[in-house]
Amino acid sequence: MVTNKIYRGVFMLLSITQVKPGMILEKPVMMPGSDKCLLKAGVAVTLKNIARMRELHIASVSIADRNTVYISPADKIAEAFVADFLHYSRALCPSQPEANLSDEICDLARRNEKLAVKLSTNEDILSFLLQQKITDNTRLYQYSIITCVLAGLVAARMDMSLDQTLKCMIGGLLSDTGLCEMPMLIGKDDFDGQQLALYMEHPTYGYHFAIQNNIDREAAECIQCHHERWNGSGYPRKLQGEEIPLSARIVAVCAHYAAHIAYKNDKPYVAIEEIYGGSGIFFDYEVVKCFTSTIPVYPLGALVRLSTGEVGIVANIRKNEGGRPIVKVHYNRFNRPITESKIIDLGKERTIFIEEVL
Repeated sequence: MVTNKIYRGVFMLLSITQVKPGMILEKPVMMPGSDKCLLKAGVAVTLKNIARMRELHIASVSIADRNTVYISPADKIAEAFVADFLHYSRALCPSQPEANLSDEICDLARRNEKLAVKLSTNEDILSFLLQQKITDNTRLYQYSIITCVLAGLVAARMDMSLDQTLKCMIGGLLSDTGLCEMPMLIGKDDFDGQQLALYMEHPTYGYHFAIQNNIDREAAECIQCHHERWNGSGYPRKLQGEEIPLSARIVAVCAHYAAHIAYKNDKPYVAIEEIYGGSGIFFDYEVVKCFTSTIPVYPLGALVRLSTGEVGIVANIRKNEGGRPIVKVHYNRFNRPITESKIIDLGKERTIFIEEVL
């Protein structure tokens, strides 16, 4: 699972006397007689660097051709991770306050975006993330980013410390990393007996990979336990209730949502309604309560069809709990524009519900 950095490109082996400030190292420069790195590959050499190499009697170094763009895989995945984290964070928690279920959510989301930048400097995490991206960019990688964003939000709203929130985000980000060893099962629904047995091992695979590669033990336990269920019906250890670490209970809910979006291509409201249904059975009731008070079932501004056949826009998501927003109706049940739009408060009109998001 450990991804070694490989540096490619056209390069020249130059005598130290030929090296000029600003030249880019194509290969790392090691301390003479040891395995300690003096200068990393990709570094622009300075006068001070050149003087130090001369002091150490380093005779020559590998310099990248000036027309060769120097980008390592780790740099690329770090850049992609931060960009993708910001994309999903701002989609789930828009900067428009009324588009969130509470004012604090915007602040917590922006705080967690700073934690994501911190994660992007951890080479061990980047190695796992790079492996996920090259294994399955469209499903596994996207699932991991969404789970990470959500886990950070829920952990923060449950008053976990910054350190605990960060560990929860790592657990979410790497929760399905064990699937890199069984890519044929990614996003699969219909398992035969042998495939199901193998799939149920992926949390254990992920746990051992994490421990072997310097990932924090609490985050690793989160990876191992994210398929455990509140009633003891989960795997791999059949833990139940509070035997399951809180971080894993949080990731279990967030991962379930993310799996619906990334693996099954479902609408968000389908995932949230299923999470509601599993509250107190498969998922910790308190975690579900926090999750559903963080992520709206129907986003502000969503175009929806009501059970009456009428079509309108979700106009207010804060007044009522759950999937009972206020809808401003613009079309009648025959799909014709109405002369004057009307407001339907689903918190009061209990016999009317949202039938689909258009």
